[in-house]
Amino acid sequence: MVDNLTVKLVLPEVKQAQSLFNLVVHDRKKLARFLPWAQEMKTVQDEVDFIKIMRQQNAVYQTLALVVLVDGQAAGMVDVHNISLKNECGEIGYWLGQAYQGRGIMTNAVRAVIKLAFDELGLHRLNLLADHRNQPSRAIAERLNFTHVALLRDEVKYHGKFCDMDLYTMINE
Repeated sequence: MVDNLTVKLVLPEVKQAQSLFNLVVHDRKKLARFLPWAQEMKTVQDEVDFIKIMRQQNAVYQTLALVVLVDGQAAGMVDVHNISLKNECGEIGYWLGQAYQGRGIMTNAVRAVIKLAFDELGLHRLNLLADHRNQPSRAIAERLNFTHVALLRDEVKYHGKFCDMDLYTMINE
C-alpha cells in the first residue's frame, strides 16, 4: 500500500497495452520531454509490439520489465535493462502517468525492483541515468540512496539537442 493505494508490479501482458497506450497518449508531451520513445508510440499495436519484445527480453534475462499497477490499473512501467549477467549489472528505467505522480508510487516500485535485481537476478551494481533537468527522476535516485557518480555532459541527443545526464549507481553490498 502506498498512500492508501494498492500497488503491484506485474509482468507485462498484451491485455495491458490499451491502458498503457492511453497513458502515453494522455501524457505524451510531458513524457516525450525526457523519453523520446513516447513520440514514436503512435498506436495500440506499437504498445503490443513493445510488450512482446519486453516479454522476450525478460525470458532471456536481458531485461526485467514490469508494469506498475495502481488499484488494478496500469499506471506506468519500471525496468532493469542492459542486464549483463557476466558483469552482474544493469540499468534502471521508469515512467509513471501524471495522475499517479507525487505519491511515492515510483519510489516504492523502484525499491522493489532493486530488491529483485539484487536478490533474484544476483546483480552487483545498478546504474540509473536521469536527465539533469528531470528533478523528480533524480529525486527518486537520491531518496533511494543511489550514489551520484557524475554529470555526463551532452550524453544523449533528443529533440535535436544534446542533453546532460546524471549517472547514479548502487552497489549490492
